[in-house]
Amino acid sequence: MSHVHSTISKRSFKHLTPIQRGQIQALLEQKVAKTHIAKQLGISRSTLYYELKRGTAEQVNQYGKTYYRYFADTGQLVYEQRRKHSRHPFKFALVQPFLQYVTEQIKTHHLSPDAARGRAVRDKRFPHVVSTKTLYNYINLQLIPVKNIDLPLRVRLRISRRRARRHRRLTGSSIEQRPEPINSRKEFGHWEIDTIVNARNQGPVLLVLDERMTRKRHMVKIEHKTVAAVKQGLQQILAQYPDTKHLVFKSITSDNGSEFAQLTEHFPSIRFYYAHPYSSFERGTNEKQNSLVRRFIPKGSDLAKVSSKTIAMIEHWINELPRKIFAYEDAESKFQIELSRVS
Repeated sequence: MSHVHSTISKRSFKHLTPIQRGQIQALLEQKVAKTHIAKQLGISRSTLYYELKRGTAEQVNQYGKTYYRYFADTGQLVYEQRRKHSRHPFKFALVQPFLQYVTEQIKTHHLSPDAARGRAVRDKRFPHVVSTKTLYNYINLQLIPVKNIDLPLRVRLRISRRRARRHRRLTGSSIEQRPEPINSRKEFGHWEIDTIVNARNQGPVLLVLDERMTRKRHMVKIEHKTVAAVKQGLQQILAQYPDTKHLVFKSITSDNGSEFAQLTEHFPSIRFYYAHPYSSFERGTNEKQNSLVRRFIPKGSDLAKVSSKTIAMIEHWINELPRKIFAYEDAESKFQIELSRVS
């Protein structure tokens, strides 16, 4: 047997009609008690008293004395005026400068609607904004010149395929042995490493490294998806921190690809952890940031034709991207704060 639990109670009241207001006026003129009027109309006494307050007007008799009397027409007029002003105004015209800014950020800088809105709110650029959900509603209603094709995550189709798991002997430490401060992202200096492959898995690949706490990303192009090339690419990244690399690179987590099999031997000062086979979710930062790279370099692209300048531009864009998880601060700012603490 199913049970329905709802926190929303059914509305038990209704607005008074013009006919009911006329009845109230007639009964008052007959000197009927207010309690009996409420029962006869089937309304609460508080509703009646609110209505009397709404529709009572000041009058002057023939002797010049002031008195007060309820009029059904007065009550109806006041009710209609208040209802007119009770509706929330449509903000579309009010937020035009904000919408123009969001449109430019989406089309020119490839930001999501939420990231564009978050940056505007953080910087207090506009006095009036709308929510992220309302932005998507405007896009669906074609009220702003942005289409779903301009939003990569809205048109991506991913087909899920079941694959039999093939267990391979883990080299180095299993991710199950990774300490809680690393898992919870509360400690700086722990990274995830991955490769973004070329068309047909041949030729150059991108070696990417993501710091788990701040989401800072490093990207370098290496010649092949081999142990030697990965070693050379990782050395190139570590060389950017000659005095602090032992504090900036405490651990690195990778998948079970053969190109990462000997990292422990080449970099003994860094702890290496290996995720389970076919468990990309255990390196969530890698996967998320790889999807950002694919906005600029779609799958199947020839990485040999992608220049180092373009790779640097993509890396900079990712690191400067406003992050909702950081209250729309960017990864680069968070990384520099942590780096200053260990320098």
